[in-house]
Amino acid sequence: MKSMNIDITRQKIFFVFFAVLLNLNFICAQSGTDTLRGRNLYRPNSEKHQNMDLKRESPDTLKQVNQDSINARLQFIRDSISIRLQFIQDSILAREKFVRDSIQRKKEILDSLTFLKNELPPLLEASLKTFSDDIIVANSTIKIVGDSILSDYTSLILPFTIDQPYAPWKSVMNLSDKPIKLSIDTIKNKIMAVKAPGLSCSFAYNTRNAILIISSKSSIVSKSSGKQYKIPIDSVWFDRRGKAIKIKKYFEFYQATGQYQKGAYLFTHLTQVKQFEYDATGHLTRYQVTNFCDREKAQDKRKVCTNMTFTIQKQGNSYMLTRMTDPANDFADGKFTYEFDSDNNLQSVSFVNNKKSENWKTIVEVNESGYVSRYIYQNKGIVRKTLLVNYYPEKARQKVETITCLFEDDGVSYYQVNNTTGKTRERNRLTMEWSPWK
Repeated sequence: MKSMNIDITRQKIFFVFFAVLLNLNFICAQSGTDTLRGRNLYRPNSEKHQNMDLKRESPDTLKQVNQDSINARLQFIRDSISIRLQFIQDSILAREKFVRDSIQRKKEILDSLTFLKNELPPLLEASLKTFSDDIIVANSTIKIVGDSILSDYTSLILPFTIDQPYAPWKSVMNLSDKPIKLSIDTIKNKIMAVKAPGLSCSFAYNTRNAILIISSKSSIVSKSSGKQYKIPIDSVWFDRRGKAIKIKKYFEFYQATGQYQKGAYLFTHLTQVKQFEYDATGHLTRYQVTNFCDREKAQDKRKVCTNMTFTIQKQGNSYMLTRMTDPANDFADGKFTYEFDSDNNLQSVSFVNNKKSENWKTIVEVNESGYVSRYIYQNKGIVRKTLLVNYYPEKARQKVETITCLFEDDGVSYYQVNNTTGKTRERNRLTMEWSPWK
């Protein structure tokens, strides 16, 4: 029995020893695996062994490798700097070209504006004096505003008709917002044509530029002999200061074809002669206009129909205009007085004839825009009539409306006429209330 227990104990010890031995083998196997996967295994392509291989190279080889690397890096830097310098240089050249082009463009615009500033005033003044029967006593200078536009060309007029809206004593030609159309001969450096609201004409010059030929729009007229084709041609003479001193207005007549085209030449008719005199400062002092009677055919003699002379005196903001007809007419001849404010807005016009039978004055009231708001008509100091002028927005169907107010001896208006609509209304003499327009 005792012998059997000893055998069993020996078996247990054997199994324990065998288990311990297996665990040791497993641990050793793991340790061997880590060694193969660790740093002790030789790998030719690894960074460490490459460095070890380089260390085995000769010093000259290592020096050449380092030099090649440095050279490649330097070449990359040089190429990068060269590209950047080229980009900077191209940018500077492009900017310089842009600046040069801008300066050249501005210079061309300024040269064009300077040319127009010098050439337009005598042409516009001659054209306005040719086509207008009003007396122009002053003209504004054209200025260059900023570096791209011209100022308006404004003329101060002594009007004979005192019932128009807006500002009939001024003629304003817009040279900026709605510029006029010009035709320019770039070889002769001359303006050959002007087209603007209320003005359309072409020009021809003589060799000394002392005479200007103005041609305007043709028309068809009816004569006793039939329809004729009429072309206005005007000649303007200038003094040494460039002021118009004489204007001759002609009509060339041609036969009118069945389709209202110009046919064979018939004759040339002198219809009007205007002459101007100025003082040393350039102000108009004398104006004479001679009108010739119409002619039906070339054989008709030229006859003077009217001959009128005006003398002009300026005192402060007032102009005194004396009218003399030939032959004399004391009922028509007399003295006009035009009074302006400091802004050249007309304040009043008065007239007394030589017979003293006509003595009237028109007072002009203006609104904030400088347009007429009311005309007050006085006859020998008594107000008999006024004219109200109402303005509406540009998009309105009717932009201007005028209303005539008639006054009685008591100085009160009892009757009004809307000249635009044709309607009238009356005021009740007891209640002083107006009736509806009808």
